[in-house]
Amino acid sequence: MSNTKKFYQFVIPSIGSMLVTGLYFVVDGIFVGRGVGTNGLAAVNIAVPFISLLTSITMMITMGGATITSIAFGQKNKESANQSFRYSIILVLLFSVFMSIISVLFPQNIARIMGASDILLADTAVYIRYYVLFGIFFCGSMCLSAFVRNDGNPKLAFWGMITGAVSNVFLDWLFIFPLKMGVKGAAIASGLGQIMACIVLSTHFITKKGDLRIGIPKKQNEIALQIIKVGIPEFVTQMSQPVTIFCYNILVLKYFGEIGVSAFSVISYLMVVVIAVFTGLAQGIQPLISISYGEKDTFKEKFFFKKGMSLNILLSIIVYGILLLFGKQIISIFNNDTQLIELAYSCIIVYGISFVFAAVNIVYTTYCLATKRTQNALMIAVTRSFLANVLFIFLMPAILGQKGVWTGMIIAEAAVMIYAIYLNKNKKVKQTNLFTAEE
Repeated sequence: MSNTKKFYQFVIPSIGSMLVTGLYFVVDGIFVGRGVGTNGLAAVNIAVPFISLLTSITMMITMGGATITSIAFGQKNKESANQSFRYSIILVLLFSVFMSIISVLFPQNIARIMGASDILLADTAVYIRYYVLFGIFFCGSMCLSAFVRNDGNPKLAFWGMITGAVSNVFLDWLFIFPLKMGVKGAAIASGLGQIMACIVLSTHFITKKGDLRIGIPKKQNEIALQIIKVGIPEFVTQMSQPVTIFCYNILVLKYFGEIGVSAFSVISYLMVVVIAVFTGLAQGIQPLISISYGEKDTFKEKFFFKKGMSLNILLSIIVYGILLLFGKQIISIFNNDTQLIELAYSCIIVYGISFVFAAVNIVYTTYCLATKRTQNALMIAVTRSFLANVLFIFLMPAILGQKGVWTGMIIAEAAVMIYAIYLNKNKKVKQTNLFTAEE
């Protein structure tokens, strides 16, 4: 099989899987916006950073384990691959159960921490409680999807997520409109959809179609630590979006009021979908790059990296063009409030420019992660997720006032891109690894 054919065989289903995952949030937003109203939409958006924490830590474990597994496959070491896979599953299960417990017990406390106002507190707490109640299935579907893909079955990974999405759409409609369950219905619908996804994905392991087997791993605690270490850059990368949303929620409430939070909530949903496309491509090339790295095939490693970078840039330009031309129509799907549509569109035509730079940064981070250049990956991810975005989100309005609210992310992502290029061009920095070579 040619490298190009293999590239698309992995990348297309991976983009589809991540896109479908992103659509879980979007479908909730559409039904909540139409069936509950602008306050319901704002309440769900307030909950997004906390829910994204669930996603981020799960992806840290998953991508750390998947990277180690793929490199082991490249080295023809199936036993080591299965060890990292099994430890990843256990870590994800333990974490998701913990998150479900605290979300069910303390939803209002969490909603307050996330910045919910008195008006939005009840709906935000309800959404958090019932959404994270199904945490084991949300985390499980993300984890299983990644390992099914790394075990050579990207098509099933795609169809598993499609099954969950279709279920979610139907159940959202049923619970919000005929049954009038409000934001609680949206959360439960998402959870039931993820149960369906897990059922489909688990067939890969039940029927033993690949080399990975579910089971109890041998006691090697260093593997669990290694998974977390390698996955830390992915966690930091995943946190970029919730940190950005959290900062903007504070800023938008100050400059535009609650209608501003409702408008930005629509942008947040669109961000989830757009970033899902870029992340999907990056996760699609991860096993290809990791296996090539394990085989010490530098040509294939560089080929998959460069092709992934080119396609992600192209996709970012296409996405921005679509939002520029059809942004108002897309926004109106969520809610037909004229003020909300105009405010959201004025945001997206500026904010959307940052997508081009974000597409580049995501591929760079994944490439460094996939080839165990962990220090480079971590430096890019930290700069992007916690330093540049927070700095410029608040700095630009301080300088330009209301006109500067939406420009912060453009400058932040562009600055990170320049830094990422520097790190990957500088041979001395590029070869530095945060952890030992044996990892």
